[in-house]
Amino acid sequence: MRRAFAIVLLALAALPSCAYYNTYYLTRKYYLTATGGLPYQVERPTGVQAGNYQKAVDYAKKLLGNYPKSKWVDDAYLMWAKALLGKDDPLQTVNMLRDFSTRFPSSPLKNEATFYLGVGYRQGRKYREALTALDEYLDKSKQGELAPYAHFERARALMSLNRPAEAAEAASQVIDRFPKSPLVDQARSTRAEARLASGDAAGARNDFTALGLHARDDNERFSFLLREADCLEAGRDYANELSLLEGARSHELQPVKTETGAAPSGPAAERYGQLTLRIGTAHLLSGRHDQALTAYKTVIQDYPKTPLGAEAQYRIAYAYETVLDNFETARLEYAKVRDQSVSSAFFAQATVRQVNLDRLARYRSAGGDSLDRQVEAGFLLAEQYLFELDKPARALDAYQQIARDHPRTPLAAKAINAEAWVLRHKLDRATEADSLLWAVVHEYPATEAQLAARDYLEAEGHDVPSDLIRMPETHLAAADSTPQLTRPPEGTAPLGAAPANIPPGLPIARVDSLARGPARPTTTAPPAPDAPSAGFTPGSAPSGPPTASAPTAPPSTGRGTVTQPGVARSHSPLDDPPRPAGNPSVPSPAPPPAPPDTSRSRP
Repeated sequence: MRRAFAIVLLALAALPSCAYYNTYYLTRKYYLTATGGLPYQVERPTGVQAGNYQKAVDYAKKLLGNYPKSKWVDDAYLMWAKALLGKDDPLQTVNMLRDFSTRFPSSPLKNEATFYLGVGYRQGRKYREALTALDEYLDKSKQGELAPYAHFERARALMSLNRPAEAAEAASQVIDRFPKSPLVDQARSTRAEARLASGDAAGARNDFTALGLHARDDNERFSFLLREADCLEAGRDYANELSLLEGARSHELQPVKTETGAAPSGPAAERYGQLTLRIGTAHLLSGRHDQALTAYKTVIQDYPKTPLGAEAQYRIAYAYETVLDNFETARLEYAKVRDQSVSSAFFAQATVRQVNLDRLARYRSAGGDSLDRQVEAGFLLAEQYLFELDKPARALDAYQQIARDHPRTPLAAKAINAEAWVLRHKLDRATEADSLLWAVVHEYPATEAQLAARDYLEAEGHDVPSDLIRMPETHLAAADSTPQLTRPPEGTAPLGAAPANIPPGLPIARVDSLARGPARPTTTAPPAPDAPSAGFTPGSAPSGPPTASAPTAPPSTGRGTVTQPGVARSHSPLDDPPRPAGNPSVPSPAPPPAPPDTSRSRP
């Protein structure tokens, strides 16, 4: 009995341990299911495994909440932070792991937490912080399980910081030191892109060739072949590029249109056209313009009304604009991209370039008397070469032509300043640029260009004497000789008062309340000498318009009727002048006597 009782006690004591171990086991199970057995999901998560990541987070929270004294509490906390990476929430991972060493000072997982902190920083686009954390991990664990992942993440962060040479070196650490790592192909792809970006076209092509040999399908193999062509093009090895592309095209089936004339569709059907496009570009870059245009037109014929045809049409227009300098033809060819496909990305690009060429054409077609428009056309042409076509030498020629056509003018000074900018920033000829700027300072005083040249020189550390600078003259506007009109009165004249601009003694026509013109003149008696004018308080001078608290009554005709013919009314108190406010002792003036009524007299 005692032995059985002891066994029962041991089983009861082991129950809590089994419970939190099972919880941690489920956390780890769902996490590894989501990552496919890898330490973490290297590529950006797509959301397919979001449910498994969420279950891992839930079980980790349960373990931390129910068993805070468990020996796996630091494991569960780190698993929770790693699962957040799979849920595409790297900044929350960073927030959890920044104080991991403080939260778990004796944990053996502190260095591993530092690695995942660096991954979180890299995925959260904080690349410098990522490099710091990853370097800290590699200093403590050069041959650890996560070391190849640390080198790979460093390569990615360095590429994002535009440091391709260092990124290629970091990727090489994975390939050379960990050849059996599952990251070798991904590291090789990263190194190929880094080498191409740093100018090592030959090394990049070798990597793309190796990737093509290990391609998983035809589409992947084809994409690596096109990247090989990019490397040869970057190295200006157009002969080998043509050989590579034509050899690959010989293994593809030529497109066959359907009975309705529709172009073939699908990745496999478009490979022949894509290779033909690249062959045309190689011909164009090597100076064989006719062969290039022929290749582009072949693609349009084989793939009409498709995005591939739109790209071919765009490249025809681009060839006329950038290589042949035929802007008028390029403008017309860009307009034809719409006929191929408006859903293609090349349609939007063609529209933008066509708008620029249309504006240039409008200025260049200006008449002989439009000097400003012709000069503006010259500057637009130079900017087209400089910024759109990346031809600084041609832009330099355009600016020099403006200076020759308009010598000793502010326009020439402006063109010389632009020429100096191109020499310094595009052609690395700083001495010649400074010489031109000094010429503007000495030979074009009192112009905006002289001030700009001074600013350019001082920005480069030169001291420009102030006595050489003359401010541009300000041309004042001509004086206005138009005679000024009489100013209107400051306020509305009081009722019954004569306007200030009418001499005294002239008759004033009275207007009735219905605005039908002057009322008929009537005979009225002059007001009493003591009566003030209507609308004024006794003892005060008029200082503004009267208040409009009550409507003004129509003028009295002396017969108790309105001026409208045939309508009679009784006499109203409103026809009498108002009694002065505040002085009831002053009598109101008597109404004027009515004229004799002759309307009913007998003849």
